[in-house]
Amino acid sequence: MGILILAVPLADMMGTAWERAHLSASILRLWLLTGFPEQGIAVILFGLFLGLLFLMTIDPKKRWQAVLLWIGTGTALLGLSTQNLFIPNIEFMDNAVWLVAGVVIGVAIGGGEKVIRNRAAEAFEFRRASQLILYLLTLIVVVSLIEYHIQYPNIITVASNEATVDTGVTLSSVSVATSGLPANLVVSALFVVTLRQFVQYDAEESFFVLGPPASGKSLFLIGAYLEALGSTPDGGSTPMNPSQDLMEMVAQLDRQEQEWIVQATGRNELNQLEFQYVHGSVFPKNILIESLDYAGEYLRRLPDAIAGSIADDEEMDTTLRRLADGVQSADTLILLLDVERFVNNEELEISEYFSILQASDSKNVLLVATKADVLADSFQEERGLEPYRHFDDFQEYVNIRLRESEQVDALVRELGGSVIQPVYYQTSENEVGDRVPMRNQEGSVMTVGFDNMLSEFGR
Repeated sequence: MGILILAVPLADMMGTAWERAHLSASILRLWLLTGFPEQGIAVILFGLFLGLLFLMTIDPKKRWQAVLLWIGTGTALLGLSTQNLFIPNIEFMDNAVWLVAGVVIGVAIGGGEKVIRNRAAEAFEFRRASQLILYLLTLIVVVSLIEYHIQYPNIITVASNEATVDTGVTLSSVSVATSGLPANLVVSALFVVTLRQFVQYDAEESFFVLGPPASGKSLFLIGAYLEALGSTPDGGSTPMNPSQDLMEMVAQLDRQEQEWIVQATGRNELNQLEFQYVHGSVFPKNILIESLDYAGEYLRRLPDAIAGSIADDEEMDTTLRRLADGVQSADTLILLLDVERFVNNEELEISEYFSILQASDSKNVLLVATKADVLADSFQEERGLEPYRHFDDFQEYVNIRLRESEQVDALVRELGGSVIQPVYYQTSENEVGDRVPMRNQEGSVMTVGFDNMLSEFGR
């Protein structure tokens, strides 16, 4: 909506700026010296913009943004026409060749070859077209702002066969028209910022997962990937690009067996787990989820590594260094709480979280309760509700139960009352009382709560 609201005042500013323009108008008229028709320049530039906007329109991620830009463009052109500018002064029939040439150039430089190439391994995105629209419209807005408010003598005079430059122009002959300047500055800045959000493809947030030994870090990342795999708002046109380590774990879990095939990560193991997915249907964005799957024992040494208290390079091994770098570079930390440990009255091993939060300084934090299936049966018995059908109630139940732990309650208070997000695989107990994954008719494991987590990542 911002684009539509700002289109009218911008059109008014651009129209007035063009009427006052000296330098930019003279620069455009320099093309007359080449014998090129004056209207041809304006028509080619307009066609260039239309070609870029066409590519944006067929881009699944930018379709709605393009629709709003089409409406905003029409509104701006209508506003200029009321000032007898642009459309009333252009003979489009006589300049149809230049209009088509501009559209072709716009499609070509905007990445239109993807329409023909259509490789399955790459996203159907026209990033270059969106970026060029941003640069082109930003240039127009900035030049209009300057021409509207900077008053100066005519520096370049263009006649039919020659251009004359006035070298006698001094700084004292230049002044600033302050009338309407604050309003135009605000409108221009808002337009550029809004447009930048329009053409953005990737979320800027980065995440890092932390958890004690055997707290479900591997299964958490696998569950998030499986949930994202089943949700493709852009029609599946964006590859998820999962890492090899992640796919090896998915393959292990995919084996048709009753036990958990994915084991806890060993002390000397370090796996790179990452994938991307698309969040949102109207204004979708690519979100990259990256994490190092490491032995949970490293958590004890991580606060000192982040604080720089470990001076000995032998003690600061590669894994610990990469973990410290990952925490420091992340915007959001995902801290895992092992529900199974809580129910079994075992040590949660989360005391390091407090030191990590103090050492990492003002990070966003998400608290995630893994293995929440351990509480599913008690929730159903106490409230008579199936947790996956009444997930909000189940989430409230998990939060109440976990905050019975003084450590968890202190952590939640430390984070300003942050809500704990439960996730789990649907499980059942085997003959010996161990919880094993349930599988659907296709033999796939069933996850609960990961869709909420992906939405949190998207926000």
